[in-house]
Amino acid sequence: MKTIVAVASQNKKIIFEHAGKCRNFIIYTINDDIVESKKILELEKDETLHNASHNENKTFTSTLFDVDILLTRGIGNGLIQKLARQNVACYKIEETDPDTAIDKLIKGTLEAVAPVSHEKSGCNCNCGGGHGHNHGQHHHHH
Repeated sequence: MKTIVAVASQNKKIIFEHAGKCRNFIIYTINDDIVESKKILELEKDETLHNASHNENKTFTSTLFDVDILLTRGIGNGLIQKLARQNVACYKIEETDPDTAIDKLIKGTLEAVAPVSHEKSGCNCNCGGGHGHNHGQHHHHH
């Protein structure tokens, strides 16, 4: 089974603590617990997750939607939910070294602070909550 993992890493060396503002991601392709490839994805400033998710004029899209898992040291809940709707699992981790994090992920020993559930929809990006949190088809409130 092939898994694509994006690691937020602004300086391409350590895992970055703000996924939304990060412009460099290390993309690992893992096939049956073996890292097949590792490449750097460089985003333009308007392609960051923060900008992509706050741009009301167009649908929220990002190259990062092609990945299965996003590893970062910090991310707002609103963004976690937007990624979840694109089937990207978000893990907030303490690990700072990308290769170590991937190694632990493969071995199943990576300590994740999250994924944060959809229930805790406190948005941490100081937007005043004006995101219109519609939770897709997961929850039906009657």
